[in-house]
Amino acid sequence: MISNYLELLYSNCKILTKDRSYNREKFVAISNEHIQTVIKENGLASESDLIDLLISKPFASLKSLLDRSKFLYIFYLVNSLNEYKQEDKDFDNLGRSKYENSVMKDVGIENNLVLQLIKDSINENEILKQLFKINSHKSYFYLSHDIDSVYGSFMQDGLWAVKHMRIDVLLRLFYNAVIARPDWLNFDLIMKTESEYDFRSTFYWLVNRGKIDARQTNSDYSITSKKIIDSIDSVKKNGFENGLHKSISTDSFKNELSKMPVNVVGNRYHYLKFQLPNTYNKIEEAGLQLDASLGFAEHYGFRNGYGYPFHPYSMVTNKAYSFLEVPLNIMDGTFQAYMKIPVEKTADTIINFLEKNNNDTLLSVLWHNTFFTNYKYKGYLNEYKKILKYLYDMNFQNINQTAIINDFSWKIK
Repeated sequence: MISNYLELLYSNCKILTKDRSYNREKFVAISNEHIQTVIKENGLASESDLIDLLISKPFASLKSLLDRSKFLYIFYLVNSLNEYKQEDKDFDNLGRSKYENSVMKDVGIENNLVLQLIKDSINENEILKQLFKINSHKSYFYLSHDIDSVYGSFMQDGLWAVKHMRIDVLLRLFYNAVIARPDWLNFDLIMKTESEYDFRSTFYWLVNRGKIDARQTNSDYSITSKKIIDSIDSVKKNGFENGLHKSISTDSFKNELSKMPVNVVGNRYHYLKFQLPNTYNKIEEAGLQLDASLGFAEHYGFRNGYGYPFHPYSMVTNKAYSFLEVPLNIMDGTFQAYMKIPVEKTADTIINFLEKNNNDTLLSVLWHNTFFTNYKYKGYLNEYKKILKYLYDMNFQNINQTAIINDFSWKIK
């Protein structure tokens, strides 16, 4: 039932404190009465029909209904129901949902809209005001790195060196690639950079390698090589965490997880390539505790309008999935490749977004290992350091996968 799901969402929301007299049955009754009224007003026979309506109709035709029903608006946005039945025009050339055609383009992707709807729904209902008190908390942040390439520096940074007539750089890259250590095998630099602020992050690894087509490539490293296994061990020993970076492959999660040198609890899809709701079903079947893929490549912000990790709603069981989805808000490539923001303005743009959301969110930041070198991606390491310094100076709370699971998992009965 939608009302049971909403009760879990509200009762586990960090900004809400349940009154000592809180009674979940009372909340369920209030929300269910509202849902049943909506069903009758729209000439529907059941809650299942209502969900079908939310999934099948375009957002523009639903907007009036959603504006009148904050409960349904919250349910709709959190679960990205607008993405459940899309047309070819809604996908980019990698098969990903496009921001340009999304609901968030219309309602404002930089706004934590669901949180505001939750607050408004309580302030407008005298009974809900008795059940919950609205608080405010300093925002959390989650740092991560998708390891797509380790050996690509010689070719990609080498091309930069040729264009800039830097033969010294080209020779250094060649020496590092052949004799010393590849420039993108730089996980010690990443950990050192973050440890200066006592921050910890997660590294997501691809277990499959090789080119898929003209646009898609899995890793250029072997997950079983000594250098990679040693790196994964080093990540773990230094108090950082590892995760799976689900590849472009027909391999099941079970197969890919079995290839990982260490046990992991979380995943992020390579290229952020996934489609709902099938992706959620696969994550659930795999027994993963966390996924961190829910973001648009083309724009930073809140893909589902919500600033906290959540359990998606299963259309199969009509209740919450067991895993947590951690929305991705900020990715380096968004600014460099899609929005074309000058490198020297990248940190300022991100910090402006962080300032707007300095309370009541968990902000997820992805910075690839490739962006820690100063050739092709010159300047992005310095921008990342500015972001880390801001987070440190403003007392944002650093949190890792394990803590997210412990602190944000819903108490699902």
